[in-house]
Order: sequence, then structure tokens, then C-alpha cells
Amino acid sequence: MLGDEYIFQEMLEQERISALHQTLPSPRWPAASGRLILTGAGDSFCGALFGRWLLEQRGQVSGIPALQASQEAKHLSAQDLLVGISVSGRTARVLEAAERALAVGAKVVAVTDNSQSPLAQLASVVWPIYASPAEELRQTNYYDEHAKQYVGYHHDVAQTKTFWAVLLTFIRAAQVKLDWQTLLDHTGFLLSSSFYEPLLNKASIWAQSGQTFFLGSGWARIIARFACYKMFEFNRLAHFTGIEEFCHTHYFITKTSDTVVFLVDDHDVATRGAEIVPVIQELFDAQIIWIQAQPLGEVLLPPDSLSSIEVVNLPAAGEPVQRFLDLVLALQWLTYLIGRVEAVDINTFHAGYDTERLVAGTLRTIRRSAIRVSAPNKQSNKKDEPH
Repeated sequence: MLGDEYIFQEMLEQERISALHQTLPSPRWPAASGRLILTGAGDSFCGALFGRWLLEQRGQVSGIPALQASQEAKHLSAQDLLVGISVSGRTARVLEAAERALAVGAKVVAVTDNSQSPLAQLASVVWPIYASPAEELRQTNYYDEHAKQYVGYHHDVAQTKTFWAVLLTFIRAAQVKLDWQTLLDHTGFLLSSSFYEPLLNKASIWAQSGQTFFLGSGWARIIARFACYKMFEFNRLAHFTGIEEFCHTHYFITKTSDTVVFLVDDHDVATRGAEIVPVIQELFDAQIIWIQAQPLGEVLLPPDSLSSIEVVNLPAAGEPVQRFLDLVLALQWLTYLIGRVEAVDINTFHAGYDTERLVAGTLRTIRRSAIRVSAPNKQSNKKDEPH
């Protein structure tokens, strides 16, 4: 059943991508000692936030949306660096930010799946993410004259493996101390049927929810944002916010039988979540999904509520980066399995709901948006990582 679906195939590919990145050298950084701006749109913006978290000790590091990065780029100097993330290498605002950065003498790194893309050709240095076969990035299966020009992805479905590859690229670039064998072991487990089948069996219930809330704190909020974006790609209403912020704002738009997903990484979050769960269960009959890393031990929830809560235990991991990656895989499964329920066509973008029209509109609003800067003379110091 799942084996015929592109997203399922891409989910499983993440194990291969992990093994590949283990063998790759650290990406080359261009000489730049000043500000570091990381940027992207959609999933790539989540990747920029992850990169900022990894590199925050460097100083003067920001992870900002592509339009803001384009505005900031005009004020960079020759000592500054802009890292533009675009899987396709064609995101207009990222290209605009890159051109503006180069125009004032700053360096540009392209994080992309396509080393022949406009962003890669523009950049000072390219960090390929190695997610897809190069020959698959120049074609689509769309019929609309506009939509079929929206190229740059292996499969035009809600992306999973590309985001995963971006995260691993940043881990290598930041030279984070990571036990790669633990990563491979956890990836193998979290991509196995023993992990996703219990979620698959409950997905039809969660899919009936009017909306889904993803609650996280600290770095987990990045993943909550990512999960929300994935739900949008399946034509599902979702929100992301901090656990405390939920009580002050999103609580007021919660409705009966909504699904609330708690991303629990430490005891403070677990304790706060345990105070919230009984209230929203009582008032809204909320469906609770509680995702936690095993080191937290017992679930800090009222015993009489456990029978109606889906507790998802992740493997034990001491390092925050490993816990981040584990949570990403868990949320990829959760959003995909919910999103596929009653989908028109899960092998197309937006699960088959108005796919051609939406992709054609995406081409006009993203790819064909005007780039408001003249391209500077191309420097000849770009060196790709070895393929």
C-alpha cells in the first residue's frame, strides 16, 4: 500500500542519505569573518533556523526569511557571508538576496540539490545536499503550461528527504560532534515499520480533526513550524506555536476534537504540558499526541488520561542535535500519514487537491517574481564539493 507512494519512498531514502553524508567531508567555507545570514523559504527557512541554532556560538549569526535577507543583503560588506538555501536553486527571493550580497562584495554559499541551478551558478561556494538524482531535477509530470515549468525536485510531492539532507549538510558544515553510528541506528529504527505502523493505524482518527496544533519550546519550535508546513502541503489546517504561547493565544481558537501535538524534550516542557493536557481534554475533548525522547522516563501525565493519549517514545539520545533529528523523522511520519487519509492523489503535490492550478500559481508567485537587482560580474572562485 505505502510502497507505491512517492513520499513513502522518499522517507525510506533518508537512511541512504544519512549513510552518504557520513562519508562526505565538511563543506568548504569561503573566507568571511563578519556577519553570517542564513536564509530560505518554506522548509528551507526551517533549515536556516536549524543552521543558526548550530552556529550561534560563531557570533553575529541570523536565520531570517528570504525577503528580509534580501533587504539585509544590501547592507553587508566584503567580510560578511550569506548562506542561501534553495533545494531547486530557483527561489527568486533567495536569488535576489544572493545577487544583492555579491553586489556589495559579500560572499554567498548556495545550499541546493541542483549544482547546475541559477543559485549554484551565482554562488561563491556550493554545498550540494545530495538528495536526488541530477537527471530527475529537470522534469515534471504536470500538464499545465505554467505548472510543468516548476522543476527542481525528484518528486513534486511534500518534501521529506530534501529537508533531511539540508540538516545533515549543516551538521557537517558546523562540524558538530555527532555519533554517526547512533544517527544511522536511530534512522533505521525510526524509518522501520515497527515505528510507523502504530501511527498509521491511528492516522484516520487524527485526520478527522478540524485543525492540528504543534507545540514546542526552544529548538523544538523549529520542528513544530516544519510540521505545520507539511500539513499545509497536504491541504490540512495546522498551527505551530510555543507551549506557553498556546495557552495565551491559540487556546482561544481550539475547537472540539482538535489534535494537539506536544513536542517534549525536557522535564520543564513535560511538566508544563501535563498541566495543559487535562484542561484541553475536558473542555475540547482534544486528541493528544505526546512525543518524547526516552531519557525523560515516565510520562508526567495524569494516570487517568493516559488511555486517551497517544504517547510516541523516541530512542534515547544524549545530544540535542540527535534528539532534533529523531523528532524530525517522527513528525515527517505523523504529517504524511495524516495527510494521505482520503487524499485525492497522494503522488501529487497537495495530495491531488487542485494540484495543477496551485503549482502554476506557485511558479508565478515564487519562481517568476521579479529579482530587483542587476547581476554583478561573476567571480571565478567557485568550487563545488566533489560528487
